Amino acid sequence: MTGQQRALRWLAAGVLVLWCGGFLRAENTEKSMVRALILTPPTVVAQSWTVGLLYQFPEAAADASDAAARVQLCTGQGNTLQTALTEAERGLPRKASYRLCEYLLLNVETTLKTIRQAETVLKEEPVQGLSARVLCMDLSGEELAAADGENELFPEQLLQVVKEAAPQAPHLYESRNALLAPVLILTDGAIENAEEMLLLTETGNTRLTPAESQMAQLLLGQSGEHTFPLAGGQVTFRRCVVSVEAVEDGFAVTLTGQRRAGTALPTAAQCAALEQLCVQTVQRCWENGYDLLSLGAVRALKQGTGREALTTKNACPQVQADVSFLQF
Repeated sequence: MTGQQRALRWLAAGVLVLWCGGFLRAENTEKSMVRALILTPPTVVAQSWTVGLLYQFPEAAADASDAAARVQLCTGQGNTLQTALTEAERGLPRKASYRLCEYLLLNVETTLKTIRQAETVLKEEPVQGLSARVLCMDLSGEELAAADGENELFPEQLLQVVKEAAPQAPHLYESRNALLAPVLILTDGAIENAEEMLLLTETGNTRLTPAESQMAQLLLGQSGEHTFPLAGGQVTFRRCVVSVEAVEDGFAVTLTGQRRAGTALPTAAQCAALEQLCVQTVQRCWENGYDLLSLGAVRALKQGTGREALTTKNACPQVQADVSFLQF
């Protein structure tokens, strides 16, 4: 080996060591790992943005299996979302890293207009949170700060409940016309996932009943069991296949379910009650600006796009539902 080759090998080794050192420096605990972003828009009472950051400052590398740190909360306020976010970051022990930020928590007064404003900031900032799960909190910025001050474990409890509710939550990039988000509430000092879900549209928001929330999740094809308290006992869908067909001027919705093992086959009366609930949920979402079953697309697929488009600006079309369960 010539002297020039040896020199090149030593140079390459040195560059590798420097690169590894820089990588480890960038990925170690010199950063505050933000786990969730909490946004409270201005209101008539509080005319400023409030931003909360659920973060951890691990003792080990942030992506190591033994990384552990208490979840903490810091908040900031500002006339704009950008200034409030900057103010909140000043409360972090180290520079913010949003690499593990998977959740966006919004106030229940939020509309899609607020989300559009958030998207603009998130695209410009290093948050890169367009794939974050969206949830709503029935808490003001002041109530959030008070709960954190009264219970030092509140941030950890909040993050745990968020993780449990996340499978029901939509991604931020899905917020084209509407979003159906879980709602977190504070009960006797403890945070929990409410049975109701919040429908967010461009003009406002609507809280669905617990039964409507379960049916909406079922119609959207969300995984997991869906339970409905009905006369004669609970009925649980373990799995369900939903099909929609355009019939004349209306639509036929068919739900073919698989019940939980060991439970009785639902009665005809229970199936009728579920059919009524299905129609009620579709109509309520439609009246509040959300085409839950994409009826407009189903109509266009059958009749073509040359005819007048069916949108939620029109009256809700007639919907007929049929619910049946597989026998096994």
